[in-house]
This record gives sequence, C-alpha cells and structure tokens, in this order.
Amino acid sequence: MWRHWCGRVHKWLGLTLSLWVVLVSLTGTILLYKTELLQLQYPQLRLNEIPSTAEAAQIFDRFNAGYAYLPRADKPWVEVVDGEGTTHYFDGAGTELLVRPLLDDWISWFVEFHHHLLLHDFGKDLMGIFGLLSLLLVIAGVVRWWPRNWSWRVFSVRWHGVRSRQFRATLWQLHRSIGILTIVPVLALLITGTAIMYAAAVNSGLDQLLPYKTVQPQPQLPEQNADNWQQRFVIAEQFWPAQRPRLVYLQPNADGAYRLRLQHSDEWHPNGRSYLTFAGNGPLIQADDVRNKSLGYQLSQMIYPLHVAAVGGLVWLILLVIGGVVLVLLPVTGVWFWYKRREREH
Repeated sequence: MWRHWCGRVHKWLGLTLSLWVVLVSLTGTILLYKTELLQLQYPQLRLNEIPSTAEAAQIFDRFNAGYAYLPRADKPWVEVVDGEGTTHYFDGAGTELLVRPLLDDWISWFVEFHHHLLLHDFGKDLMGIFGLLSLLLVIAGVVRWWPRNWSWRVFSVRWHGVRSRQFRATLWQLHRSIGILTIVPVLALLITGTAIMYAAAVNSGLDQLLPYKTVQPQPQLPEQNADNWQQRFVIAEQFWPAQRPRLVYLQPNADGAYRLRLQHSDEWHPNGRSYLTFAGNGPLIQADDVRNKSLGYQLSQMIYPLHVAAVGGLVWLILLVIGGVVLVLLPVTGVWFWYKRREREH
C-alpha cells in the first residue's frame, strides 16, 4: 500500500516539478565553475598577482553604496557590487578591468535564475516550496523503487534503441539505477539548497536544538578612530589577528556605522560570519565572533559552503557535479518513461 501511494506521489510531483528541477540543477551545476567561466569569457580577469588588502581598501573608498569582496586565491581580483547591482572588477593597481551590469551576460542570468527564478523575494518563496516538494519527490521515489532484494542486477541497464519497444524498460532501469547510486549527492544538494531558502528558520531551529556555546576570550575594543577602509582593516588585524576580512558593506547602516565580515582559520563559510562594526568616522564599537554563537548556529553556517563546494576539495566538488547532472537526467528519463508508457496505453 505504501509503495503504491508513494509511486503516485512520485509520478505526479515528478511531472509537476520536472522543468524546475532540470533548470535549477543545470544552472547550479554550471555555476560551480563560475570563476573559471568568468575568466574564460573575460580574459582580463586572469590575474597572476592577488591584490593586497591595502590596495583593495583604496578601491573601496571610491564607493559609498553596495558591498565588496576582498581578493582571495580563487578570485584574484577586487570585486565591488554597487548600489545598482552592477559588479566592478579591479586589479591591484586600481585599474577597472570589467564592468558587469546586472543581467548583462548569460552568467548573470544563470545566477539570478538559480537564486530566485528572476523573481526576487517571491522567487525565493517559490524556490523554498519547490525545494520541499522535491525532497518529498525523492523520498517517495526511494520508498517506491528501493530494491527488496539486492543484487548486481539492480544497477544493470539494458540498452535498447529509442525506436525499440523495449526502450521504455531502458528508461525505467536508468532512472532507478542512477537515482539509487547517487542518492547521497542528490539529497545533499536538495537539502542544502532548500535550507538556504529558509535560512532564518534553519538558523533559529538549529540554534534552539543545539544551544551549547564555547565562549572565546574577547580583547578590549580599541579606541583609535578609523576614517577609511585601510584604517579599519589595520584595526581589524590588530583586534583579531587570526581572522581575515572577506566582505565589506560600503554603505553605512541606519546608525551611520560600517560593517565588515571576517573568516577565522577553521571556518567553512568563504565570506566568514564574524562581524566588526565601526562608527562612521570613529572607533570599533562592536565585535561579533561567530565562535561565540551556539553550536547549532555554527552548524547552520556550514550549509552554504557545502552547497557551493567551498569545502571538501575536489572529491566533494566531483560528487556535487555528479549530483547536479543526475538531477537533470532523472526528470528527463522519468518524464520520457511516463510519455512512452502513456503512448503505449493509447
């Protein structure tokens, strides 16, 4: 009985979500190589020397809105996203290498579609709902098609031509085999991707579930004023020598304060989750070390790095690429199998 109803749920959710799964999986898999694609399309971004923090600071002082990323090994440039959403790329000398307005190239289209279906907050809501339904789709499929008796034949696929009457069996065997063999990376992508859409709820839930904290010793806030980003970076290095600035907010908040994000040496998140806040032209006024957060909150900040293969090295990257490709193949083979079966019945 359970297998029967899971089969029906799997079929109708699969038909409903197939196009979304294909497009989101395809764009996401391609974007795992976003840096390489940018350098391929824009050769001027192939820099041999990584700009220094001081050089980046001089560039940041030119802008008063948006946010910016500090250069690192995998992105050897200074990247500034201004208040209009246009991305500017600079080398260490402060030369502007490239200006990419929002949705000006196919990479930007892929990013915006993958993040929110080009629909902003409404798109994020849809992505979250579709993500939850896709998890139900996979679970129903596993329950329905999980082998009762394991043998090597479970993973065998007999190949028949597209025009052959047995091609329907090929589609079914391929659909089941790749689904079972790649269940780990497939679920990893779906779970982490859906969790990102519900980040606030996931952060809060894990924080309450695992509230244990280890408090790090906090140095006294320095009193010297900072009038520009270079001075803020110097104070940040003196205050937290083991953490590196990764992202700055170029526009002051409602209180006129400037914030930057830092990453400690053992942190997975590529942009860091520790914050320093400076008064407008004044001293450091607040320090928020992610290591002082609950264990649950720190675990929640590992979700994004897992989803984008920022950790795990080449092995995890390959697994995510395989998972992404399979998430394209599963809807294609599933819908094709349904069409062939319907065609035969009629």
